[in-house]
Amino acid sequence: MNTEVSVVPRALCLRGRVGSRAVALRLAAAVAAITLMAASACGPAVRSGSVTTQLGNRGSSVVPPQESTPPALAGKMQPDPHGAYLGIYQPPAPFDVSALNGYSAFSDKPPAIIMWYQPWAKSGPRDFDPAAAVAIYERGAIPMVTWEPWDPGKDANVLKNPEKQPAYRLSKIINGSFDGYIRSFARAVKSARGPVMIRLMHEMNGNWYPWCGTVNGNNPKQFVAAWRHVHDIFEQEGATNVTWVWSINHESVPNNSSNAYSVYYPGDAYVDWVSISGFNWGTSGSATRWHPLDYWYKTPMAYLKKTGKPVVVSEFASVENGGNKGAWITDAYKRFRTEYPQVKAVVYYNKREWQAGTIQDWRINTSKGSRDAYRAAVANPYYLAAPPLTLSAWTGTLTPANWVYLRSLKPVY
Repeated sequence: MNTEVSVVPRALCLRGRVGSRAVALRLAAAVAAITLMAASACGPAVRSGSVTTQLGNRGSSVVPPQESTPPALAGKMQPDPHGAYLGIYQPPAPFDVSALNGYSAFSDKPPAIIMWYQPWAKSGPRDFDPAAAVAIYERGAIPMVTWEPWDPGKDANVLKNPEKQPAYRLSKIINGSFDGYIRSFARAVKSARGPVMIRLMHEMNGNWYPWCGTVNGNNPKQFVAAWRHVHDIFEQEGATNVTWVWSINHESVPNNSSNAYSVYYPGDAYVDWVSISGFNWGTSGSATRWHPLDYWYKTPMAYLKKTGKPVVVSEFASVENGGNKGAWITDAYKRFRTEYPQVKAVVYYNKREWQAGTIQDWRINTSKGSRDAYRAAVANPYYLAAPPLTLSAWTGTLTPANWVYLRSLKPVY
């Protein structure tokens, strides 16, 4: 989906992190003052959403406030065999993480994945913000960055011919024109130390982005080469805490064999999760109609299942126009649970936007019926809240000095 990109004012972003910064200062002072006795006391707990990490509990040693040790790198995001993780796209999070505070109105289960978009253009929020990632970890969630090689301008939804951006042709990525930026991004991701999902060059089988395989002088083989090039740079930089998410549009445009899903697949060694996006536009546009989930998902889900990789539904929502949105949401989450067991995470696109000359309001709370349907659907035990197993395993290894390091990372935005 075309996305609106805006740079959040620095003051607003910093306000979103005041809480965690204050905790960091209190932690440093407390750790310096307290002798941690293993036989008699546990260290001070840092509460991260539903993650509680016991700090200290290391005999009689005292960690000086200035001591800072980078944690070991986390592993890749692993699916849970018992269900699918809940996720949310809730702008302006993560640059203002307080935007996530209102999610409790939709569900008692905190989301396990926070998704957002970042372009490669110098005018956009192009740099990875490790401090924002840490703020997400402290909420018990894992970040998923949709990473886009283009210039979306102030609002991607109003761009004319957005796919025609020669500066971002796939050949430019392959020939090394962006290597410096890619390496910088990889180092920043590595500095966050925790698990990070990267959804690179999504919806490549469409015709609306400059990295799509049938536009802008590109072809599908170049997409595969560009993906592998970016992946290899991250490996060279040691950013092995990345989980690579390969994400198709629900249908190929144009829909022919030379633009099939399979021609874009980089190979099992380069992909950790596969993904899909697809929306119920209803009658919000002059040429759109109301359709159930299977209309969009049945065929691509059959293909994704063949990859053997866990699936994340990374962009997913409905409008009210033309039908019963609450019933649509109920049906969709039921189908993910009962018909598509390969789906291991579902990210709801919780945003209102202007596109194709009309308003699409995808938000959960467009009506009481929509909100109640979402709450009831995700209340099913199959849908899993924060924290994911991978995050719990990593935070369980963190020492006080590790937390000092993580909380010392400075916000970029």
